[in-house]
Amino acid sequence: MVRLVEIEDESAYDDDSQYTTESEAGESAGSVGEKDLESDFEDYDEEGDYDDDLLDESLLERLVALRDIIPARHQQAIARAASTVGFWGEMGARLAGKLAWVFTTSALLVVFPLALEGDRDKMMQQWEAEQMQQPGGAPPGQPPMMPPPGAAGFGGMAAPAPGLA
Repeated sequence: MVRLVEIEDESAYDDDSQYTTESEAGESAGSVGEKDLESDFEDYDEEGDYDDDLLDESLLERLVALRDIIPARHQQAIARAASTVGFWGEMGARLAGKLAWVFTTSALLVVFPLALEGDRDKMMQQWEAEQMQQPGGAPPGQPPMMPPPGAAGFGGMAAPAPGLA
């Protein structure tokens, strides 16, 4: 078994030694100690905030520095998760684009003509209402003037009014 014993060197505590302690430095060279303390704190402004010149590092540089802290297997897991999220995001964006295309073309081919036909029907109803309000206007289902009884068309039937056939 080994036994350790501390041996003190008395020459380190001599006054004529080249090394001095902090208390001896404060007593003998007070201005030098204060100067060192001032240089340590000159990076701080009066409110105690750290000087911005020393923080010129960007967010990307900080993230790259974190790479050294994170173990390799965790880095691989994070990379796989990011890749999976990117893949599904791209697939979702493609699906949304295709669905938008289908709905847009369906609206142009089906809904738009249907809306135009509805608009035409409303215009026709307004025109018929105007015709009814005019004096001597006939109801919408009858010709403007009934033909005389002797003016029968082919087969003994009255000929329909032009445009109503």
